[in-house]
Amino acid sequence: MPNRGAAVFHLVLIKPTHYDNDGYPIQWVKAAVPSNTLACLNGLAEDASRRQVLGHGVAIPVHTYDETNRRVRPDRIVRMLRRSGGRALVGLVGVQSNQFPRAVDLARPFLRAGLPVCIGGFHISGSIAMLPEMPAEMREAAALGISFLPARQSIAGLTG
Repeated sequence: MPNRGAAVFHLVLIKPTHYDNDGYPIQWVKAAVPSNTLACLNGLAEDASRRQVLGHGVAIPVHTYDETNRRVRPDRIVRMLRRSGGRALVGLVGVQSNQFPRAVDLARPFLRAGLPVCIGGFHISGSIAMLPEMPAEMREAAALGISFLPARQSIAGLTG
């Protein structure tokens, strides 16, 4: 963990699960396949931290959660961020269409705590690329304050 005097930017990456038919989040004691999206974004964030892309001396602690095999407690994450100090971004990553409702539900407590939240993944990228207008559930999420990160913008940001 960075020292108290250093500038800190926490990156919280969460791969949400989806709900079962009764409305409960599906979780496994042991996951068979780790989230490739989560692993790749973690690697990119660690590299960005190592290269000090946010400026000399800015620490970028990366906190990763795969909700398919770990309970995600937004209240605990918010408390951890408050204790550690600095700024933060919560990214709900690799979100497929069946995970979008869960991603929005996870975003709400972070937004209430005043933390910026973005969602990326196939649901976002596919909806923006293939539909003539943004779907109602995405418009509602945007009205809550959630930002979207379509893949095209993500790749452009890395290369440009």
